Amino acid sequence: MNDIIFRQYDIRGKVGSEMSVDETFAIAQAIAFYFIQKNPHIKTVAVGADGRTHSPEIKEQVCRALTQSGLDVVFVGVCPTPVLYFALFTLPVDAGIMITASHNGPEYNGLKICLGKESVWGEQIQEIKNFVKAKKNARNSTIGSYKEQLLIPAYIAWMVDQFGHLKNMQLKAVVDSGNGAGGTVLPHLVKAMNWSNVTLLHEGVDGTYPNHEADPTVEKNMCDVKAVLQTTDTQIGIGLDGDCDRMAAMTKKGQLVEGDKLLALFAKEIIAHQPGAKIVFDIKCSSGLPELLTAWGAVPVMSPSGHSIIKDQMKKNNALLAGELSCHFFFSDRYFGYDDGIYAMMRLFELLIHSNKSLDELLLVFPHKYSTREIRISCAPNDMPKIIAHIHAQLAQRDDAQIITIDGIRANFSHGWAIVRQSNTQPVICLRFEGNTPAELVRIKRDFIEYLQQFIDKDTLEREINQ
Repeated sequence: MNDIIFRQYDIRGKVGSEMSVDETFAIAQAIAFYFIQKNPHIKTVAVGADGRTHSPEIKEQVCRALTQSGLDVVFVGVCPTPVLYFALFTLPVDAGIMITASHNGPEYNGLKICLGKESVWGEQIQEIKNFVKAKKNARNSTIGSYKEQLLIPAYIAWMVDQFGHLKNMQLKAVVDSGNGAGGTVLPHLVKAMNWSNVTLLHEGVDGTYPNHEADPTVEKNMCDVKAVLQTTDTQIGIGLDGDCDRMAAMTKKGQLVEGDKLLALFAKEIIAHQPGAKIVFDIKCSSGLPELLTAWGAVPVMSPSGHSIIKDQMKKNNALLAGELSCHFFFSDRYFGYDDGIYAMMRLFELLIHSNKSLDELLLVFPHKYSTREIRISCAPNDMPKIIAHIHAQLAQRDDAQIITIDGIRANFSHGWAIVRQSNTQPVICLRFEGNTPAELVRIKRDFIEYLQQFIDKDTLEREINQ
């Protein structure tokens, strides 16, 4: 078992090389020990699993470890991560474990952990790691019970009840779940909503992900959606990631829409009903987003990236909405406050129908900036502190940089901004640049290539940053 699997927001690694299926028994024992330490009255844990090839075996190990620790287990089925979250709010359970590695490749698997209704993350994950190393367990002479309570029908019924006004909608959409866990819900939801104009792509759950990676924020993974948009009268394209906690959208013109722009659209509708609403956004978002939110009368709140810390920031700020560039969207307005790709899709459909405008038209409200996508370059995690320290030293010598260090380093300039941070899910450095004009974007890119070239090959930097 490699320590690298104990990440900031979950436990996740390559099955076989970084963690074995058998080792998930000891990990789940340590999680049970952690649960009981934090809540001695804990009784029942909900468990869900995505469609990865090793998820059934891992589920057996996890459930066995929990029941041997005296905890009752409710297995809610092969399902999206949001259905596991839904269990925390609708079933009499005290904690939850989701077996998933989100959008990572088929060789990965892992565990997302919740205690009460809150994510377990950061130092809490490290605490569990230490319990694993110390072989801590809560073996109990009383074996907990195990039952299956497949929750997808109740989840769909809830959606149908909340969005009854979208039944029989005439909006023509294509939805690609990338052979991920969203396929356990979508065909049944489409039928329940009587959506004759919604086309599903790759809805069969297949943990080998034979068609493309289940990450819809990468343009090449939306090629099949784009083809439908270009060859039919379909109006909107949707992509869901592997465990369905993210939703990406593509316009009729084939533009893959960044998460910050979608967040602005969701926020505008909420602010119209709730003036002064607090909206949380992650540090990678365009400066155009807080500009818009302020102009509309909302209170923008910048947060580090990551689904767990975003939820934490939402709670602290009593925010109605949050979102990330990576297309995680969290609605406390009319929902439970966790990231759910299918729920976000429903809100987007609702928004399009109520506005009677296309997504291309709605996006015209966003200030015109010149931004890169999020650029991800392989980088050893041990190098990251040195890189951040070096860039901070370079920026400190400038009198035109406002430096933000809540997550990596973001530098705001009068002519744009840049961010350099470490990914929480992969061994990569994440970069993004934005300028008010094309020339200013080029200038910012050039400066940061210069700052980074002593750590990363200059040709690699120029190829990745300038493509």
